[in-house]
Amino acid sequence: MFVRVSGLAHAGVAVPRDLRVPANSTCNRNSVTLALVRWLAPHPLANSRDAQLRPLCPPPFDINHALWTFAKTTRQRGYFSDNLFTRQLDLFPGHDRRSRRQNALKLKYARYDLIQLETLESYMNCTHTNDDIDSILETITLPFDKKKIMY
Repeated sequence: MFVRVSGLAHAGVAVPRDLRVPANSTCNRNSVTLALVRWLAPHPLANSRDAQLRPLCPPPFDINHALWTFAKTTRQRGYFSDNLFTRQLDLFPGHDRRSRRQNALKLKYARYDLIQLETLESYMNCTHTNDDIDSILETITLPFDKKKIMY
């Protein structure tokens, strides 16, 4: 998700030169655009690594898939217990207030960060695994070679 924070100059907050777009410009001192990312960690079932240290799926999918899970913090996020959280329960999935609260509480240890867009070097092809929204399956190689495809 991308987040644009504006009104910084009005609030007396200085935008650091390296966050201005274009970089180091003397203009655009009022807003900044960042990416909100949720970090991944190796899945406990991924016992081996490839040359790039990605956690490989157990066989038979280890040939072209890595297996990740969402990274967690060691402490609960403080805002999960205040009125702001309660007022925003309708933003979480679920068919009633109880199921929404359960789904929201799964995120109380989620590891998020705001990062500069320029630090994004690549993306990954991924999907959730069946019946486990916390497991992420990353396709790391395609099972065919483009040179061998017959047209």
